[in-house]
Amino acid sequence: MRILSYYVLFTLESDGLTDYKEFVKGEHVKNGVAALEKKNVRSLAVLGKFGNSVSSTSRRILSEYAKHKKWKSHLCRFIDIPDSVEENTILFVYGWFGFLNDDLCSTVTVQRACHRLEQMLNNTRSVKVIVGMRSDLRTRYDKYLEEFTNLLLHKAIHLDSENVNKDVEYLKFFEEKIKNPCEDGECECKHLTYDMLQDGKDKNVGIPLILNVIARYHDLVPNYRKDRDILKALSDHFTALGENNDMKFVYEWIIYICLKGKFSRLDLFDEKMVIDVGLQIRKDTFNENEVHMQRYIRMRYSDQHNNVSAEEAQYVFWHPFIYICAFHSLYQKDRELIMRHCNVNAILELVRPRGFKTSYIEVSADDHAVNMFNNRLRENNLVEKYKDHPLVKL
Repeated sequence: MRILSYYVLFTLESDGLTDYKEFVKGEHVKNGVAALEKKNVRSLAVLGKFGNSVSSTSRRILSEYAKHKKWKSHLCRFIDIPDSVEENTILFVYGWFGFLNDDLCSTVTVQRACHRLEQMLNNTRSVKVIVGMRSDLRTRYDKYLEEFTNLLLHKAIHLDSENVNKDVEYLKFFEEKIKNPCEDGECECKHLTYDMLQDGKDKNVGIPLILNVIARYHDLVPNYRKDRDILKALSDHFTALGENNDMKFVYEWIIYICLKGKFSRLDLFDEKMVIDVGLQIRKDTFNENEVHMQRYIRMRYSDQHNNVSAEEAQYVFWHPFIYICAFHSLYQKDRELIMRHCNVNAILELVRPRGFKTSYIEVSADDHAVNMFNNRLRENNLVEKYKDHPLVKL
């Protein structure tokens, strides 16, 4: 089997809704497949910081291994691990500790998932697992994961290590996909340099993601050059989108998907929330606006990979970071809207009470917002479930 040993730019477009390009190092894929081919290696951990191609590298290893061995492959979040799988199956399990960010209260659920995977491996002969996890979360929760090191997390690929060849490939993408295609001689991109991307306020975000966001939304360049902050630039982009009357329904669908976390044509459309929030979209307008929304959403990768039909599939933002930026935009505009209507998981993962140290992608809530959220939890009998989260008041 021949796998290229340099960086390859993969385009994921089979869902018809995205041209999102991902950097995956062929060497990582080759090493991952080679490791999994060893009889005594039942699992592989792929570790890297947010936006550093953890999921794309894992998916590529999954695809190459399954193709080479003629095995079945399956993708799922750690909370959706199947009860059983057939022999000759390889799984990629993702979303550990929270799909968007650390939810601060899922250590027990993570441990159960790890036990479940270990039981699956112990009860089968030819099943293998790829665990894709943020490197900072792997370190933060080391004591909770220690007992699973031998079987699940012993063999690992680390994507955060510095590599001169990687920078060359990133620089090439920066020139070919961001600067060269722009025909506007006065565009701010002419003054944007690759070094600026490496030395901004967004150091917690991987360069591959920053490159892809700027390539996809070229209009971010002026704000990004000014602030050197990709989260602020894209959040401001969403805010500006809401002020564009021609994109009114596209923006309202972004609000809907942000608040609900996803959209599926088969799910019950939340008409009550739409009315409460003051939106004017209807369920049937999703198809009408789909062409414009493809800049922001895609079919969930697990649905796409597992051959779920377009009618049954869930549609989400094309990367968790895009969701986070939409969330930040809405939160800055109307905190009560978020605390009253946004899906609970997103709030637990992205909102911290005032006085609690926040990370780059988190926001702070004052006492009023915290009380509002706790009222929701009490009304839905969720206080006990999330009692260990700092937002929750018993």
